Parts: sequence; C-alpha cells; structure tokens
Amino acid sequence: MRLPSADALRLRPLTSPQGRRAVRRVGLVLLALLGAFAGALLAPAAHTNVGPLAVDVHVRPSLHPGASVDLPPVGSVRFDTHLAPVLVSASIRSVDIEAAQRVIDTPALLDDLMANAPDKVKGAAARALGWSLLFAFGGALLLTGLATRTRKGVAMGLATVTATTGLLALATALTFDGTKFSQPQFTGLLSSAPYLQRRTETLAARLEGYRSGLADFVQSVTTLYAVGQRLPKPGSGLDGEVTTVLHISDLHLNPIGYDLADRLVEQFDVDAVVDSGDLSTWGTGAEEAFVNRIGSLKVPYVFVRGNHDSPQIAEAVARQPNAVVLDGQVEKVAGLTFAGIADPRDLPQEGKKENTGKDRVAASVALLSSIIENYDSEHPDAPVQIAVVHDPTRLDALRGEVPLVLSGHLHERDVSFDGGTRVMVEGSTGGAGLTANGLQRLTDGEPVPLEATLLYFASSGPDAGRLLAYDEVTVGGLGLTSVSIDRTLVPKKEVNPPTPTPSGTATATATAKPTDTAAPTGSGSPASTRPTS
Repeated sequence: MRLPSADALRLRPLTSPQGRRAVRRVGLVLLALLGAFAGALLAPAAHTNVGPLAVDVHVRPSLHPGASVDLPPVGSVRFDTHLAPVLVSASIRSVDIEAAQRVIDTPALLDDLMANAPDKVKGAAARALGWSLLFAFGGALLLTGLATRTRKGVAMGLATVTATTGLLALATALTFDGTKFSQPQFTGLLSSAPYLQRRTETLAARLEGYRSGLADFVQSVTTLYAVGQRLPKPGSGLDGEVTTVLHISDLHLNPIGYDLADRLVEQFDVDAVVDSGDLSTWGTGAEEAFVNRIGSLKVPYVFVRGNHDSPQIAEAVARQPNAVVLDGQVEKVAGLTFAGIADPRDLPQEGKKENTGKDRVAASVALLSSIIENYDSEHPDAPVQIAVVHDPTRLDALRGEVPLVLSGHLHERDVSFDGGTRVMVEGSTGGAGLTANGLQRLTDGEPVPLEATLLYFASSGPDAGRLLAYDEVTVGGLGLTSVSIDRTLVPKKEVNPPTPTPSGTATATATAKPTDTAAPTGSGSPASTRPTS
C-alpha cells in the first residue's frame, strides 16, 4: 500500500480554495450570530397589566444572566436563577394610583392580584421570548442575505441561529435554580436627594440631610420588600410561623442607626432587637440621652455592653422599659433563649492601650461558655439557642456549645459556620457613627455603610428555635446611596445541634452562606486584623 507523501499531509494554506471556503463559513456563522444578537436586542417588549401595574417584559441575550424586576425610581430586584447568557427582565412602565390604593385597601383584591400575577407574567415572558426569536431570525436572515445573496448562505445562517437558540435553551434548563426566587437581591439608587450637599457644608448639615433623605428611601425599599414576603417560599419553612429578630451593632451615637432600626421593626414585624454593643462612643453620662430611643422601638431590646460602653451606659439601657441587658445570665425573649456577657474592657476609663487586651475577651467568652453549659445541663429540653458577645475575635470556647453567636465590633459584616456554630458578625448599624473613622468618612462624602440583619427563626413545631433564613440589610452612603436586602436560606443540615468535644470546642469544615465560597477548615473566626473600634 502506498503511503501519503509529506506534501499531501501538509495543511493547505488559507489561500487555497478549501481554506477560503472555511473562512467564508466561519464568517457566515459570525455574521448570522451578529444579526441574531442585534435583532434580539431590538425586539419589542411584551406588555401586560398586573393589577394596577403596567409591565414591560423583555427576553434578551446578556452577559449578566438571570431575572430582574425594575422598579423605577426606587431600584431593581435581581434573581440569579440560571447561568446561560439570557436575561428575563420586567419593568414597571406605569402605575394606576387609584387602582393601587384600592388594592391596598381591599384584601380580596390583593389576594386576587397575588393569585393571577404569576400567570400574567409568565404569559408576557412567553410573548417576549417569541418576539426575541422572531427578531433574532430576522436579523440573521437580513445580514446573511445581504452578504451572500444565496439561498444556501441564508439557510446556513438560519441553521446557525437555530442551533445556538437550542443550546441556550438547554443551558438555561440545565442551570435553572428555582430556589433563587427565595433569595432576592434588592438594590435601589437615589440620583437626587435632599442630602446631596456641597462639600463646603458643615458636617452637621451633611448628617441631617443624609438622615432626612435616607429615612424616606429606606421606607420605600423596605415596603416593596415587605410586600414580597407575602409570596410563598416552598421548602424554606418561612411559610409557617416565624419569630423575627433584628440584629444591630455599633451605633456609636448615630441617630440614623435608630432611624433604620425603627423602619425595619415596623416594616418586618420584628419580635425582638439584639444590640451587640458599642451603642455609645465615650461612655459618658452626656450620652445617656441617646439610649432613650430604645423605648420607642416598642419590642424587647436585648443588649450586651461593648468596649465603648461604660457600666453607666449599660445602667441607662437597663432603665428602658423594653430592655434586657445581658451580663453573664440567660434570658428567654420572644420565645428564644439568649445568653450574653459584657465586653470586659472599658475604653472610657482604661484608655486605648488597655483596651487591646484580647486575653480578657477570651476569658469572658470562656466564662459565658461555662454558664451556657451549666444552664443546658439543667434545662436539657430548652438549651440556650443564641449567644451574644461584642468582640468576635476570641470565640473558640463557644464553638460547639451553642448553635448561633451574634457579635459586632469589627464594623464589617461576616458570616461563618464552624464546629456546629454559626457566627454572625454585624457591621456598624450606625455607619461607625461618632468615631474618628466614621466622622472622617462622612466629612469626605463617603460614609461607612449602615448594616443590620433580620433573622427568621421557626417559632413552633419540631424545628422551633432553628434559624431558617436571614436578610442582610445594607444602606450605602452619600453620593452613592443605595439600599440592598439580600436573603440567605439556612440549610437544615448546617444547623443541627453541635456535639462538643471533650475540650469544649468542636471542629468542622467552615461553610459560608450558600451564595459565597466555602471557607477553609477553621476559618470561622473573623480575622483579628480587621479595623476595630
């Protein structure tokens, strides 16, 4: 048998007839895809009426896939439902104010709206998809027809679009995750607000303007989100009875922090507030008046003293009618069992140097762990469910001892799971408030974001006391003000009662919230190198 020669095996250059045909085919495919992409972007929206809302729905190719609902002028809601490069978006075109008022005032109309809205939106999405496909094929047909002027070229272009559409549909179906609809990401942006002041204005004027604009903005966004809570959340446990707890921390005398807390308590029917410390900054008697805002919240207020809070401040908090000050004891509040201890340091009296003693923090946490252990042995059927401390940098003694630890101090939010214990470090609800860093950032027009977290616990049944989900609320600062509310569902298997080791701690692979990357083993403790107060 005669073997092919080396010349026969050599690749033909692109200038050969075969090479030119290959280049033309590739060019035709790219041209068809370009025409389809342009056509899909030009496709009109599908219109529908959802109660008092006139809604436009688009289905388009996008590098930011998922589903979104635009709520001008407040912001948008995004759902990361799939990975294929397709975006399904709905935009509120107009609102019939009179009809909206009737819906709000008439529960039957609201129930009817919630029952029919999904079908109307699905129908509009199907029509929008039809428009996008029609315009995509039309765009491909137009460009390939103009370029080739042959039936074969047009047929090849249409075949390319058909195959691409099929692949996108398959990728969307394979990566679709319906549970993401239970984890909305609400983001709002305010382009012109009364708090956008000139840099030459005083700090006090900035603060008051920021506060006045922020209050209305938070009200608008949380109202929209609260309405969304009425939608069913299958499998999450949130469709049953829940106890809602608001976690705040490090207000540092900033009244905006209490403004935010007041709005959230009202909008989300909060059953209790937990403050993990640093309500004040210098711990002086002059700051006691600030704690009077606690009584206006009208729900139980659980408090542990931070390193900026003097014993005098803790006593002022204790005088509030709804306050529960924890310092080495266990209390039942809103059906949940809390244990907490004050930060052992007293910055106003000891100064910054003494304030850095982490050994004292570790000792106080160890004391709290022993208190919890003794209580649990005496109440095996109703153990401590939540521990509250201020500084989260020395929590080894609590891991494996309690399912949930709430803390603050770092002015930066962090959530971790290690040794059967979930540690939730809250950012500064007061945006670092009246501290050197907070004031400097506010003066520079870049305030520290305000952060708070809403926690949802099962209030009855076999899972009573189990953390079901939490909403992380973040309020941005001057010039780039936004409110975002991110929901995370807590898998049941992650919060099984921990089994302590003989040493009083337990180790396991730390698992971050489902939307994050899992942390390495032993990383449940927040880094002690973060900025602290």
